[in-house]
Amino acid sequence: MADTSNGLMYGVAAVKFKTPEGEEKTLGWLDENGMQPAGNAPTFMDVNAAQVTDGPVDSIMTNPGSDAFTMNLIRLKAEDMVAVFGGKKEADDSYTPPVKFVANGVLTISMHSGHSFRIFNARLSRNGFQNGINMQNVLAMGIRVDMLKPTDGKERRYRTYPPGVKPDTADSTADAAG
Repeated sequence: MADTSNGLMYGVAAVKFKTPEGEEKTLGWLDENGMQPAGNAPTFMDVNAAQVTDGPVDSIMTNPGSDAFTMNLIRLKAEDMVAVFGGKKEADDSYTPPVKFVANGVLTISMHSGHSFRIFNARLSRNGFQNGINMQNVLAMGIRVDMLKPTDGKERRYRTYPPGVKPDTADSTADAAG
């Protein structure tokens, strides 16, 4: 099926996360900022030669950079917190956090444009509380999403999908082809 969209990806419709040992869960609401880029650009070391005075003779990559997002989870119900980081939802619906606020798994972002974006080895880590507690803000749990090298031997860190393409079906086909 040919992609007939205009290629513009926008609007967070849903964010789903699946740990290696768990089932895929839809995360709760994010604030209106959605997901913001948070990676780092590659860094290079210039190599200068005494005989060449008009600039570097080479440039060596010292860090390949990284891709990441940040997001603010604003619906802080116990089940939403458990879905992201684990911990425990108590009988009275209170939440007891885990010792470590870090989780690895597959993160899939569905967009209002119909597109999807999947990160195959996403590390979610707590990025502190955000927005404050007052009458102009809603308290949020900041979350950082790092795109790590996949552990299954594949090269792809992420994949984008046009409207109408189901990520699971597309992954099975593309990954089988190598």
